[in-house]
Amino acid sequence: MAIRRFSFWLILVALLLAVSSLVQAQESEPVIAPATCTEPGTLTMWVWDENWAEIIGSAIEEWQADYCPGAEVDLQVQPWQQYWDLLRTNAAGGELPDVFNMSQDRFFFYASNDALLNLQPYLDQFGVDTSVWGTGMIDPYRWGEERDLYAAPVNWDTIAIYYNKDLFDAAGVDYPTAEWTWDDFAATARALTDPAADVYGAAVYSEYQSGYPNWIAATGIPPIVGAARTQCTLRERQSLEALNFLKGLYDESVMPSVSIMGGASADDAFNYWLAGRVAMVQAGSWKLPAAFEQATFNWDVVQMPRYPENGRTRSILHSVGYVAAAGTDTPELAANLITFLASDAGQKYFAEAGGVAPADPALQDEWIAAFGDTNVNIQAFVDAIEDSQGVTVFDEIWDAINTELVINIFDLNLSVDEATQIACEAVEAQLDAQSGS
Repeated sequence: MAIRRFSFWLILVALLLAVSSLVQAQESEPVIAPATCTEPGTLTMWVWDENWAEIIGSAIEEWQADYCPGAEVDLQVQPWQQYWDLLRTNAAGGELPDVFNMSQDRFFFYASNDALLNLQPYLDQFGVDTSVWGTGMIDPYRWGEERDLYAAPVNWDTIAIYYNKDLFDAAGVDYPTAEWTWDDFAATARALTDPAADVYGAAVYSEYQSGYPNWIAATGIPPIVGAARTQCTLRERQSLEALNFLKGLYDESVMPSVSIMGGASADDAFNYWLAGRVAMVQAGSWKLPAAFEQATFNWDVVQMPRYPENGRTRSILHSVGYVAAAGTDTPELAANLITFLASDAGQKYFAEAGGVAPADPALQDEWIAAFGDTNVNIQAFVDAIEDSQGVTVFDEIWDAINTELVINIFDLNLSVDEATQIACEAVEAQLDAQSGS
């Protein structure tokens, strides 16, 4: 009997060690693994940022050394405005670089003109589980009836509420939490509005990514333009509800007008917050360095408040992507390089550099750590990735939705119905033009 008990414990210990080893192996497995190329070749690649070129160049060196010996990549930097002009010209002539960076708001033009390589078959071939990226990062890069993926994400940025803790303390108002609702937000904004001190409770409507579309997204529909890019969604019930909610706060003088802030841009709203004139403002993760450097008061960030009907907080997320030209002579090689750059191995270069947040979900802690020892809840931006809305609008409609709609509602006092009708007419005209109808 003693021998049997001893044997039992040996077996139990062996099983526990085996399970422990399996768990450790699973924890160490990469979220997105690179693949060895089948055959090396030569690729051209364009980026629009010098700093990115240095980071991506280091990643490419590892790809060439460990995954595709003998491959050559001509990495070129084209300045931002020149970049898009050259891409459009080259797309018309069928002379695009093999691999290049793409922005969600520019994707529609290239996809609708059949200029991009469908990456889905190659990502499937290389065993990439695209669901790890989340909907906001990749859904705007899907195209066609099968909703195949035409880009792998480089990075992300999204939106949260920046709030002035000193103003909260002075008014005796509790700090917001991740579970707060639209009603909580409205009550908080009202409590923080102090006409005698010329302080407003909030400024959360300015522009597309930083403003009112975040509230529309929380209701469950894509703001402005639907996912298939065939219709304007501003006249949908949920869009009107979100805009009327914000206009109600504006009509109560809880939010300042465009004229009072000095402009309709998200920068105007953020600068108004930095000046201590507004307690809460919506702004992107890219504003963190400016807040750390310029804010003269105590502050923090929190996720967007939750829509009461569904309990969702759903901010606008934008992700730059890696794409390949449909006409590349080496599609598998181009897709292999893109897979490496989007993998844990390739993304670590962005994570270590700080600044922009890497798309790879395994590397978010490194991005947060890059800001140093701080009490600011930077994790709120990472948490927002879980249920986010990617950018489905496109360059040609920016003025109609960024400036005109905002000014019409939050400065000229047009009704939401009137302003959205005007905006949708402009959006639908461009949708028709883009589709050739």
